[in-house]
Amino acid sequence: MVERHGGAAAESAPPGRDLFMDLLRLVAMTAVVFLHWLSLMPSISDGIVVDRNVVDVTVGLWPLTWLAEVMALFFFVGGYANWVSMRAARHIGETPAQFVVRRWNRLLRPTLAFLGLWLGIDLLARAMGHRDASPLAHVSTGNTIPFGPLWFIGVYLVVIASSPITAAAHRRWGARVVVAMVVAVALADVVTFSTHVAAAMAFNLVLVWSVPHQLGYFYADGSLARMGLRGRVVMAGSGLLAIAGLTSLPYYPRSLVTLPWTVSFIAAPMLTQVASAFWLVGLALLLQPAAARVLSRPWAQRVVGAATPYAMPVFLWHMTAYLVAASVLVWSGADFVYGIRTDPTWWWTRPVLILASAVALGAILAVRRSLRMMRHRLAGAAVSR
Repeated sequence: MVERHGGAAAESAPPGRDLFMDLLRLVAMTAVVFLHWLSLMPSISDGIVVDRNVVDVTVGLWPLTWLAEVMALFFFVGGYANWVSMRAARHIGETPAQFVVRRWNRLLRPTLAFLGLWLGIDLLARAMGHRDASPLAHVSTGNTIPFGPLWFIGVYLVVIASSPITAAAHRRWGARVVVAMVVAVALADVVTFSTHVAAAMAFNLVLVWSVPHQLGYFYADGSLARMGLRGRVVMAGSGLLAIAGLTSLPYYPRSLVTLPWTVSFIAAPMLTQVASAFWLVGLALLLQPAAARVLSRPWAQRVVGAATPYAMPVFLWHMTAYLVAASVLVWSGADFVYGIRTDPTWWWTRPVLILASAVALGAILAVRRSLRMMRHRLAGAAVSR
């Protein structure tokens, strides 16, 4: 059985699982999907779908991003999962390289299937002489629609590859590793602000997200559980105060999703996202006792257990579902899908688009499940011959 740490929620989890971390992943996933469907404002420019965030064009919505920008929680959960997986790998004699390949495989298989289907549709449309019918001919590079989720996969692959090193550093130097990472992020910010060149931000694409990943190690080894209530309050409070202080400076936007620097079409995170990681992880730990009470109930364990395998497919496909829903609504005559506006009509029609996206996502997941079952049956039939 894999050893577990992290508090009361772990006590009620099945062997090898920490249901609190599974729940945290699902909550973050739900927030990402819902807020993408709610906040994106797609428009058509020269036949190309481009998207903006409603926070960018609406005054006063930026405080919502201090709670809703939850990507740090994915890396926090990932740090915990990689630590536990590495500990199990050592017990079975797996090398660090084998560990990385195994963890990469878990990400790359569904991701390559996602990309393969999109590429197949594009090639089929081109082969039939209908280039304009190809979806890829009508989406802009850097869009959230439909490939925005892939930036996370790319960054997380690098974080996984470095995890044997960062885990060894954690065992030897502990919190000093986190301090060094934060200082490095701050230096990259200073260089960028002083030179007005985004190249230094390339380091932050990995460094910023390595901080919550490193915090996941502290959860896995039990350090955060031993921190106590006061420590969790200090962690959350200092992160929130750091966000407020940094965004009061002229260099950082108030919104955590409005990032002024980009590297290869990817908005580069900054020190504000590091502060957000401490704020959100601290907040999650403060809510852990309440979550543990819920997770002690069998129905909650069943729900979390049933939903967890769908986290990755939902993450990959939710913006494809949004694009499908938007296309169907436009085809049916709806005139509220595209356009940069935040009038009352735009807000009141968001539930329609969200519901349509949920239906489309459900259909995509059902087709995916049917294809997987068909593949398993064919494989079983081939083995039995």
